[in-house]
Amino acid sequence: PLIEVITQLVDPEPEDTVHDPAVGTGGFLLAAYDHMKAKPAARDRNVARDLREKKLSGTDIVAEVVRLCAMNLYLHGIGGTTSPVLQKDALLDRGDKAFDVILTNPPFGKRQSFRIVREDGGIDSERQDYVRDDFTVTTGNKQLNFLQHIKTIMGQGGRAAVVVPDNVLFEGGAGETIRKRLLAGFDVHTLLRLPTGIFYAQGVKANVLFFDKRPGREAPWTETLWIYDLRTNKHFTLKTNPLQKSDLDEFVRLYN
Repeated sequence: PLIEVITQLVDPEPEDTVHDPAVGTGGFLLAAYDHMKAKPAARDRNVARDLREKKLSGTDIVAEVVRLCAMNLYLHGIGGTTSPVLQKDALLDRGDKAFDVILTNPPFGKRQSFRIVREDGGIDSERQDYVRDDFTVTTGNKQLNFLQHIKTIMGQGGRAAVVVPDNVLFEGGAGETIRKRLLAGFDVHTLLRLPTGIFYAQGVKANVLFFDKRPGREAPWTETLWIYDLRTNKHFTLKTNPLQKSDLDEFVRLYN
């Protein structure tokens, strides 16, 4: 229900390109497709074909997940002669495309370190960070890197909804620098605070950050950030008390 609501509010049109750089099994892409194909413009045969074959894309680093996602999309009639999802590490480079809409739930945690066996047989552990010219800072935090990556692949006027843990909102150092750049260069207009156990494991607090890309100017683009709290005194579980779409009705009404 939450993925459907997020997609509904970002409101991709059939002509928009929608991308998920951490696509998983394709939940956001499927929700976007269902939303876009219901639009009047998608009744045109050519528009509908382009929507199925060209407008949706995603990447994931895990080969098995990419296969599951490709099959999932295929069973829903999405994709042409090639799969719209690729196996790659999205954080290595920005690629050669800019997208109108980004919908994503990046993986939680820090990038794993790798081990090197020295000549004397000892083992050193080194953390591999992503060093990119278009990144503001170099960090091992996956969520901060995905946030930097998303900023670089959004087209002018693009819209994004990104699931982030609390540390992205409050962490100092690299997090503070990235937030300042995001607030200055983008219109960060909505923050939905979620209870634990929705996107992450129990105990990890998630949020959905909505922001739009604007042309460059001297004054910061973010003037007002609206925060909706769906966390305080709320408790949901996957089986006994799952989140329902009705739990989000007030948020949708106030957002609109």
